[in-house]
Amino acid sequence: MKQVRLYGPQDLRIDEVPMPQAGPRDVVVKVAVFGICGSDLNFARNGYIGSPSPQPIPLGHELAGTVHQVGEAVQDIAVGQRVVIHPMKGSNRIGTGDPVHGGFAEFLLVRDAALDESVFPIPDHLAFERAVLTEPVAVGVHGLNLCQAEPSDRVVLFGAGPIGLGVVAALKHRGVERIAVVDIIDERLERARQLGADQIINPAKEELEAALRATFGTVPSKITGQPLVNCSLYIDCAGQGALLQQAVVMAKDTARILILATHKQPVELDMVQVLIKELAIRGSLSYPDEFPEVLAMLGDERLVLEGMHSHSFDFDRFAEAFAMAQDPHQSAKVLVQVS
Repeated sequence: MKQVRLYGPQDLRIDEVPMPQAGPRDVVVKVAVFGICGSDLNFARNGYIGSPSPQPIPLGHELAGTVHQVGEAVQDIAVGQRVVIHPMKGSNRIGTGDPVHGGFAEFLLVRDAALDESVFPIPDHLAFERAVLTEPVAVGVHGLNLCQAEPSDRVVLFGAGPIGLGVVAALKHRGVERIAVVDIIDERLERARQLGADQIINPAKEELEAALRATFGTVPSKITGQPLVNCSLYIDCAGQGALLQQAVVMAKDTARILILATHKQPVELDMVQVLIKELAIRGSLSYPDEFPEVLAMLGDERLVLEGMHSHSFDFDRFAEAFAMAQDPHQSAKVLVQVS
């Protein structure tokens, strides 16, 4: 079968590799479509899990497809079932640590396959192209669950890449109406508007705090009386320390700050502001239990998602797809059709 493997910095090749075979507790999935993630781009730039590998290694962890083979001890999963895969359940580390198996392939082995844990059925009405967004959207939904995002929240979101766009969609699905999205790339901001952001701000073109005050208004600090942006939730999908620092300064009393982005350097924060305002700062990693919630959300045809998916390529044009995914001005989520 065909599988994409990483040989070195920006050196990805479509190789012919042996077909996986299901053990007693495993299934093999025929991949229909896979998505390219920001972590895949990072692996290609910096090495697998942040370090070089002495052998070519597979990538890809966002995928949807059809069950092709079922191990004899697997229960409740049938050949022909349409599914999405949780890449981190059981003994799997699909595309993020597995030396043999990754989602950028025609077929994929899922070890310790369990229904509604590592393998999730797709409703008949849900297209593969929409179902494959489950994994990236689940990243944001887990964070929203941790910080208990509610319809009454007034939200500032930093960073309108694929994860940020998925957060906008999830916020709209929860009934949140007041959402300001901040990014320095106008094309990304327009996608956020398509998904439901009611305000978009490019801080390279206008002063951020002034724009947020115009959008949300201000409330006085209980301690200092200083006017503060009347926003209850800041979400960091940008990974820029200066924005986090500014959020702490702008935030009103008891505001929450959710960190979804990876920061490559330590960030100094004004802890006096955190203390006197009683701010809550929450990190979020992965998506332990969110797949069922996200699949139900994606199955809601009222939810607008067109702005999140920008391009589709056939598998034999993977190099073009990967190049497109690295262009933030043109692309959002880039999908690859396998079959």
